[in-house]
Amino acid sequence: MTRPLAGAVRQLGHAATAWRELTDSRYGPGRVLNAVIAKTQAKIGMTYLFAMPGYIAIEVTNLCDGGCLLCPVGQGRRGRPFGRMPWDRFCRIVDEVTGYARFVGLYNWGEPFLHLRIYDMIRHVTARRIFTKLSSNLYAFRVEDAEELVRTGLNDLAVSLHGLSEASYRAYQPRHHFDEVIEKVKALVVAKRRLGSQTPDIHLGFIVTRYNEHEASALPEFADSLGVGYLLSETSLNLRLLPYDRDMNRRDIDEAGLREERLSLIRQWLPQEDSYISPYYRSVRDHGGELPPAGQVWLKCLTPWNQVIICWDGDVNLCCGSYDRRHSVGNVFETPLRKIWNGPLYRAARRAIAGRRRASDIEVLCHECPGMLL
Repeated sequence: MTRPLAGAVRQLGHAATAWRELTDSRYGPGRVLNAVIAKTQAKIGMTYLFAMPGYIAIEVTNLCDGGCLLCPVGQGRRGRPFGRMPWDRFCRIVDEVTGYARFVGLYNWGEPFLHLRIYDMIRHVTARRIFTKLSSNLYAFRVEDAEELVRTGLNDLAVSLHGLSEASYRAYQPRHHFDEVIEKVKALVVAKRRLGSQTPDIHLGFIVTRYNEHEASALPEFADSLGVGYLLSETSLNLRLLPYDRDMNRRDIDEAGLREERLSLIRQWLPQEDSYISPYYRSVRDHGGELPPAGQVWLKCLTPWNQVIICWDGDVNLCCGSYDRRHSVGNVFETPLRKIWNGPLYRAARRAIAGRRRASDIEVLCHECPGMLL
């Protein structure tokens, strides 16, 4: 397909999506108008926004049973107390964002199936004709609940599967087994067929590491054999967290020690094939573990213009990579989201990304971020 034709097809897809949103519910016109305004505001770098975020991440819990070796939760880091979002507060958030939200993801740092009311939560969102997604390792999901999950109307399910064999899978996710996850994926595919449902769209999330890169080329065929999709992703080493201990307090370590720890992680985890490694990590590797200069942007980030992350305790984070509670920019259980969205911390973040930082701005994560918290 030629580039102009591919672009035209994408535009038609966007138009079809917008038309479905316009006609699918009484909130459709408002959501589409909000999205148009938001896109314009991001393009010109406005810092006070009239549009609200169309993409909402609601962390129903930060509890997780995965034990993923590169994840701060799996490493036992305590960025905030562990808990589950109360049902009544969850409903209040969803009701507040219904008029403009086009997408709600019920996950962030935790495993959503560990929330006892996760099926009710999904139904509460999908009943409002909002695209709803889960990301899960499926450990807490039960095979006998496959039909119930399909019936909730969930639109998209990302399954964390970082290996295509027991050995490669357990190299990253050592607490559980490859076969148990595959059995649950198969049960969901069967339930969809039995109920004649097109949703949820299921795909395997495969983070490429040194332990599984030899399997990456086989992922498309493997996913197809299960009747699901797939998504290859570059690994994140979370190097930004190395200076901190498990309680997120500064460690007594100098830059030379940090460089050696960065290189150790790189040697252990990054693939040998450069195409699977982010340019940022290649730079750290090629410069002896030294981080690029603070403020050097490697990726264009639009998150503070179109997305909000709400933690289980109501805290609002600037992006999904924010782990330490001290970086929160407000709390929706105490302050309306609309006020937080245009508060001084969000506006400082937008100015930082747009290159218009003021001396009076309060320090936020975006001031030293390369475009993604890596």
